[in-house]
Amino acid sequence: MRLFNFISERFKYFFSGGPAPKPEETDTDSFQNKEKITAFSIAFFIALCLWFIVNLSRDFNITIQVPVLLTNLSEDVTLSSDVPETASVSLTGEGWKLISVYSNPPRVLVNAEVNDVNLAEQVRNQIGVFSDLNVVRVEPSRIMIETERKETKRVPIRNLVNITIRDQFGLLREPQIIPDSVTITGAESMIRELEEWYTEERDLREISGNVQREIRVAQATGISVEPQNVMLNLEVSEFTEAEIRVPIRTRNLPVDSAVSYNPSTITVRFDVPIHQYTEVQGTRPFAAYVDYSVIEEDDSGRVTPDIDILETDYILRLRSFQPQRVSYFRIVPD
Repeated sequence: MRLFNFISERFKYFFSGGPAPKPEETDTDSFQNKEKITAFSIAFFIALCLWFIVNLSRDFNITIQVPVLLTNLSEDVTLSSDVPETASVSLTGEGWKLISVYSNPPRVLVNAEVNDVNLAEQVRNQIGVFSDLNVVRVEPSRIMIETERKETKRVPIRNLVNITIRDQFGLLREPQIIPDSVTITGAESMIRELEEWYTEERDLREISGNVQREIRVAQATGISVEPQNVMLNLEVSEFTEAEIRVPIRTRNLPVDSAVSYNPSTITVRFDVPIHQYTEVQGTRPFAAYVDYSVIEEDDSGRVTPDIDILETDYILRLRSFQPQRVSYFRIVPD
């Protein structure tokens, strides 16, 4: 390594005119030194070439990856078995010939109409065009080719993106996938039972604003999917807390019957987008009720009201209501 560094430095000095000569160094001495360096460099280069020629004439053993290409595969059929894309081939031969094969490995053409293929034999026939090269081993040595009728199907796509929203923010509507379906193509036996497809699993964390993100579609061996990317749209807004008092009503109340509750109203707490807060204040977006059948089956004298969201024009998220249970009194007609 020091020798190579020495030669490299000398070449730099030579072609750049060399370092400034010392005061005592004459022009003749400088020229003679450059001649010596040049002669030594040429001799070293010739020796290196001879060393390569002698050593690459010996036999070596290498392993290369040979591409496997299928031919005669009809457009209306597809593979139902795994066929390797490459074969691992161990070769022995002269270094010069191995270099050419290593830098440009031959392709092995496999007839898809043949079920049982002797890959080792085909590789030997292919490599045979290179003289003095011996094929020691081929892995895999045989491959089985199974085909099946191709089928295409359009299926809806399901979102597998894990979405977490920052505190005080929320989704205005369900995440939207565009397009909402994909076209899958593959062997009939693989496609027949599929009713939906999926996006790749990934995380979107601490979302606090609208998002438009390109998401890759899940890939599977033997099945092609189009398109391979879909767009995920998220509408996110900041929410604030609000509350409202709601009277309790009775549903399915028999004629000539009455029920009173204590307390007669409950306080409902909910989240609403900030931009809708003012509008909601002038409405009663919730209803509280108890079904009469619950009262008939109860023997404790206390029931839990159900809460319905009435206003569909607003994005509301129920947080809680108080009290959780209320007393009731049945007024039975004489």
